[in-house]
Amino acid sequence: MKGTLVGVNRRKGFIAIRTEEGELTVAELLGGYEVELEDEIRGDLNALGGETFYNITQDEELDVYVQGVQCSNRHARLLMG
Repeated sequence: MKGTLVGVNRRKGFIAIRTEEGELTVAELLGGYEVELEDEIRGDLNALGGETFYNITQDEELDVYVQGVQCSNRHARLLMG
């Protein structure tokens, strides 16, 4: 599944990804990755817990901990802090 990075909280290391279905996935980056808004991300965007996503735009694997899937805009903002 693919999505587009639509939110970044660099202080907390959290990202929000809008899936092709229009839903939001919120994940914590488990490393010092440099991500940018509009980066294309591929992975199991509907699975909670530890996952490895792939940043297509930057050609880099991302170790993440998914905090929320199929989130509303409001819930995603709360998780992002």
